[in-house]
Amino acid sequence: MKMRIRAFFLMCLMAASVYTGLAAFRSIRSPWESSLPVEIYRSLTSRAEQAKFYLRAQEGRIAVYPNRRGAGPETVTSIELSTLRAADRAMLQRGIPAEDRQSLLQLLEDLGS
Repeated sequence: MKMRIRAFFLMCLMAASVYTGLAAFRSIRSPWESSLPVEIYRSLTSRAEQAKFYLRAQEGRIAVYPNRRGAGPETVTSIELSTLRAADRAMLQRGIPAEDRQSLLQLLEDLGS
C-alpha cells in the first residue's frame, strides 16, 4: 500500500514538472507576438505589393527601408521602440508597408506622437 501511495505522489510530481516546464517554454515566446493586432495588421499589409517603403525595427529605433529585397535602411529615425505601444512594436517587427512618401510620413507622424 505504501508503495502505491509513493508511486502516485511521484506521478503527480512528474506531471507538475511537465506542466511547469511547458508553461515556462511558452513564456519564452516574444511578447510582441501575442500583442499583434491581426485585423489591423492584415489591413495594412493588404496592399504590400504596391508599397514603396517599409517601416521596421532597427537597433531599438524605427527604420525606413525601400521595398527592395536585401536593401539596407534608407533612414533610421529618432523614434525609439521603447516609447511605442506593444501593438505598434509587434507590427514593426514584421514590417509596416507604406504605399508612397505621403503615407510614410503619416505613419511616422502617428508613431512619433
